[in-house]
Amino acid sequence: MASALILAAGKATRLEGLRETYAKANVPVGDTTPLRFLLESFGTTFSDIWINLHFKGEQVRQQAERYAAKGVRLHFLEEETLLGTGGTLLEMRERSGELPDVLVNAKMFTDFDFASMLLATPGTLVLHSHSPLQTFGGLNYNEGRCIQGLCARGVASSAGCTAAVFTGICRPSPAWMPYLRAARQANQKKVLCLIRHGLLPALKDAPDHATAEIHQGMWCEVSTPERVEAAAKQLTCG
Repeated sequence: MASALILAAGKATRLEGLRETYAKANVPVGDTTPLRFLLESFGTTFSDIWINLHFKGEQVRQQAERYAAKGVRLHFLEEETLLGTGGTLLEMRERSGELPDVLVNAKMFTDFDFASMLLATPGTLVLHSHSPLQTFGGLNYNEGRCIQGLCARGVASSAGCTAAVFTGICRPSPAWMPYLRAARQANQKKVLCLIRHGLLPALKDAPDHATAEIHQGMWCEVSTPERVEAAAKQLTCG
């Protein structure tokens, strides 16, 4: 059985007036939404889909139940307070006993083949080579496509490394879990970041455990009204 974790709990603060009506995962973009797009892209590739809920959680739940493919099992992680990307991954791992085959943030549109993650090595992060580092930041990777760490914002390459934007799509690694657990134990109220509290400390002990999958196709995210508008145009043109 294959599983996916969709991160859909964010407060959508940068969406300004749109957040009065919509969760980020449910913001209309053309004739679809990020959550609907993901669920329809997944189809029946993943038999179990986990979705975290917080801001406008019932809206997210209802849309997930409407657009998930028939036969797919939905599991909802209701977060009274936000756990963060790493905290939600840790929560799913503790509840299900396994890591998802793919983790994806429900604020994007892409033509990336999600089914390919079933063949990916745990610790694979999908990077987009055409998005601006100055806007999104990114990760460094070497000639062997091993992730080296965060890049300096706006710097495309340095010291034998190339940088690209992290898309929010990855196949999580078991190597991240001890560091996420340690961060949770150190501060129960801390919002955990998948990258800062999981990947980066794991790289210090296992430098070659994380791999970059470079995507050169379509990818856009919708964290601001301007990006929502740009994404709608891109989907229409596509």
